[in-house]
Order: sequence, then structure tokens, then C-alpha cells
Amino acid sequence: MKKTLQILAVLALAALSACREGKPDDLPHDPKVLSIIPKAGYPGTEAIISGWWFEGKAVSVDIGGTPANVVSSTMDRITVVMPEKELGSYEVTVTVDGRSHGGITFRYAEHPEEETIEIYSYTPDHGYVGEEITIGGRKFSARKDHNSVTIGGLACEVLSATTTRLVVRIPDLDPGQYPFVVTSEGETVTGPDFTYDPRPTLTVTSVTPNVGSVGDVLTLTGLCFGETPEENTVTINNVQATVLEASSRTLRIVAPENPNGSYPVVVTVGDKTVEGPEFLYIEKQFTYRVRTVSGLVGRAADVNTVIDGDISSAKYWQPRGIVFLPAPDGRMVIFDNGNNAFRFMTLDSPYSVTHSVSAKGYLNAAWRGCVHGDWIYMASKGNNRIVRYNYKTDESGIVPTNFAGTSPMDVCFDASGNGYVLVRDGSKAIFKATGDDFTTLESFVTFDDGPLAMEFAPDGTLVVTTNGCQVIGVAPNGAKTVIAGIRAAKADDNGEPGQPLTAKFGANLFGMTLDASGNVYVADDSFKVIKFIRKGDNGYTDATVLTVAGTSGTSAVIDGDGISAAFGTPGEIRMAPDGKHLYVSEYSNFVIREIELI
Repeated sequence: MKKTLQILAVLALAALSACREGKPDDLPHDPKVLSIIPKAGYPGTEAIISGWWFEGKAVSVDIGGTPANVVSSTMDRITVVMPEKELGSYEVTVTVDGRSHGGITFRYAEHPEEETIEIYSYTPDHGYVGEEITIGGRKFSARKDHNSVTIGGLACEVLSATTTRLVVRIPDLDPGQYPFVVTSEGETVTGPDFTYDPRPTLTVTSVTPNVGSVGDVLTLTGLCFGETPEENTVTINNVQATVLEASSRTLRIVAPENPNGSYPVVVTVGDKTVEGPEFLYIEKQFTYRVRTVSGLVGRAADVNTVIDGDISSAKYWQPRGIVFLPAPDGRMVIFDNGNNAFRFMTLDSPYSVTHSVSAKGYLNAAWRGCVHGDWIYMASKGNNRIVRYNYKTDESGIVPTNFAGTSPMDVCFDASGNGYVLVRDGSKAIFKATGDDFTTLESFVTFDDGPLAMEFAPDGTLVVTTNGCQVIGVAPNGAKTVIAGIRAAKADDNGEPGQPLTAKFGANLFGMTLDASGNVYVADDSFKVIKFIRKGDNGYTDATVLTVAGTSGTSAVIDGDGISAAFGTPGEIRMAPDGKHLYVSEYSNFVIREIELI
């Protein structure tokens, strides 16, 4: 028993020794200085010194021999205020009841200039009564009621506030230039001049679209419209239009019944009436009804597998090209770019992908193509070749080619059976083969910009889209004529009716097709819309450009009629053999869209 008690005593002493190791105890110790935060500052900076054994009857700190003001002291922390010193580094020494320790330094730096309230900018830098203006600066109060803002001696309503931004509503002043004056927490600053514009009056600046038919939805932009539909009266050729939506700057209306012709849009608000731009009535072509007929939106985990089925089960990976097999077969063929495959879809509702061919040994990023005879021809952009497939015998092969450059993006045939290959990069050209064996290719036409898609019109014109924002016609002798668009003027603008060279397109015109009359449909992936180039009395020369489907700038998959629908990534568009349906591939949304012409 005695031996056991001795062992327990030894263990207890060992444990007590371990508990005291590295920690303060009741015995007197020299102070131990470990760190100071911050490590640099200027006279008046408050700093915290960390360490051990700082408690005592007398605690002092000196910085390079100059006493610092000790604010508080605990066993392991001392808070001090730095004394006046010249620039440089000085040792920090802590003394507790006559015992001292140092070994760390504090660096004196330049004293920063005291921050004062300041105004940097206005956004926008001009406006008129009632507009919201953002004042940028510093040292504003984050509480909006602690800021006072005036301009021209009149108070502005402060709508929101941060330390660097004030949003205000400006009062009524005569046109001219006035500075904003901001007072915040007792400090006042005067900013640069702000320009007051003349007081706005009722104005109609634009009508979009400016060409259309009875029942089309038009957007009017301008100033001082009524905020509710009932406050606005809109007429076209003295026939009242239905106002669907209203704000002070925009009105959405339905074009009322009128004979074909051009008429000004007239808006009345209260006792004021103004005449705006003209709207051109043309014979109604179609209602363009958009719906999704195949594929699932979004990239699934199994996206790189080829899955057949109906709209609820078929899956694609970046579908691109679309072609149609001739009657009596009539199926649609979809080039599944990401899967290096091509898919066959029936056009009987419900649409269904019934057969897929994996061609990884041949295809690499299939783009556009065509059907010629019993063969499907595909431009294989990723490995610079033309691949063909006999849909009757299930035979695949590579067409021998010797065209220059890279990135073939389209292949087609003229009425005589001659083949054409479109090359975007490098040569920026279309090459022609006499006959369909492609053993000898000659340059047919070159472009200043990269050609993207091509298709023959009924009159033999080869219609080509380019990444220079243009649609170009190429005659059988290779002569080029711009059909529509201004080169490199990237915008969504249909231009003047009957003047297609005033229209503006995006640069991503990957899809293009024609109807039986040679009118052109373009999938403008830059602005997510489908454009229609409607021939005039003199063909393309006096054609009119119209937006027939999609909401400009809105990237989404939304079914609906005309411009109420939306596209995400329209990459290809093809007219079906019946002339009553268009089909659009959405390469990054993994779906096929149908546009029914009603």
C-alpha cells in the first residue's frame, strides 16, 4: 500500500509540472514579449503587445527609449498608444515590476492625410427634374438621413446612401449647369457642375419594328408617356391602337387594322399630342409559332451519350446542322456536333429520334451540310474533311478533298450537281468541284470576312452569311453582291423598309435558309433572333429585313408566337420541304425548335 501511494505522488507531481509547462504560475517571472499589432504606424496609433507575465504592480512600455501611454494591461496583453518619434524602426520594451524584455520592433511611417469628404462624379452627368442621379465620392454617411444634398439652392431627395455613393432625385431647375453640394456629418463639399437639360416634353423617338402587319406588337420609345395604358391614346392613320403596357419612356401597342402603306404613329397624353415616326403596313406573311420539339434543356450528366426517344427522353450534345431526306422518307437529320454523330428524327407528332449513327472515326465537330442523291454530306470542322453517309445502304466514307485553309463549315451542290465547300478560316473562301467526286477543287469566290453558311436560291444565286455581319449573294460566275447588312456594324437593326443595305446584323450568322421564293431566313446568334429578308419588287435590291421570331438580347428557351418567343443559341435554321415549318438547332441548350408558319 505504501509503495502504491508513493507512485501516485510521483504521478501527481509530474502532472502538475506538465500543466505548468509554458504557462504562467504564481512564481515571479520576467515578462516575455511575443508580438505587436500593428507592426507599423505613426504617433497616436493604438497597438496591442502580446506575450506572458505582464501582470504586476508597475507596468510600463517604451518605444526606442520614449515612454508610451499604457491604456490597459492583462496577463498576456498590453494596449498602448504610440508616442511621438521620428520615422524609423524602434525596439519595443516592456517592464513589469522592474523586470524588462524587448526583442520586437515598431516602425514609424508617414502619417496619412486625414480623409475628407469629396465628390468624384455624377451618373449620368446630365438630366432633368425627377431623374435619379448617383453621386460618387467618399466619406458620405451610410445613413441617408445624415446626408443633405442641394443643387442650385434646392434640396434633393436622398433615396439611398453608402459611404461612397448617394442616389438622389433632382428638383426642378431651369436648364443650365449647377454643382451638387453635399453635407454629411458636419462636413460640406461642393462638386463639379451638373448639366440640367431642357424640361422634357411628350416625344416619340422610335417605333420597333417599323414594318409589319395588323396585330403585330410594336414598342414605342420616347419621353413623358403616361405611366398607365389608360393615360395614353395611340393612333395610326387615325385608327386607335390598343395600349398593352406603359411607362414614362416606352409603350407597347397592337397595330390596328389599316390598309397597306406607311403612316405616322400619333400619341396623345392629356392635352398634348405628338406625331412620331412612320410604321409601314405590309401584307401579313405569317404568324411564326415557336415550340420545342426535341431534346432536354440543360447539360445532363450523360450528355455525351447518344440517347434516342421523344421530346421527354432524346438528348443531344451541341446539335448543329439540320438537313432533310427527300420524299418519301422525309426524316430530319441532325448533326450532333458534341457526340460526333448524326441523328434521324421523324416529323410525325410526337416527334421522335428513332435512329442514330455514331461516326467518331470520321466526324469531328460536324457543322452544316446537305443531302445529294442518296448521300448525306457533312462538313467535319474539327478535322478538316467532308464526310458522307449513304442513308439507304448505311455506307460511310471521307470525301477526297484538297481545299486550302482550315475549318470547312458547309457543303452543298448546285442544280448541275457540282459540289461546293465553304471554308471560314485561312482562305475565307468557297471552293467548287466539277461534279460530286471532289477530286479537284478550285477557288470559286473569296471574302473579306469569314463565310459561315451557304444555300442556293431558286435563281441560282448562292446566298452566303459572313462573320462580317452581312448576307452576300454570289452569282454563278463568282460575282458578289451584298444582299443585306453593313459590314462590321454589329447591331440588331432592321434598317429602312426596302433598303436592306441599311440593316445591321450580328457576327454569328451560323444558320441560314431560303423558302421556295428565295426569301432568306437568318439565325442571328449574336442577338438571339430569327431575321427574314423579304424580297421586294426588284428582288433583293429592295428587300425588307424583318425580325420574325425571338426577343432581341434575351437568351432563353421560351415557346410562343413571333417576338414573344425566345432563343438561347440559335445555331442552324432550315426550311422543311413542306415550306410551312422552320427548324432551329440550339447548340448550347441541346434542343431542336420548330417554327410553324401559320
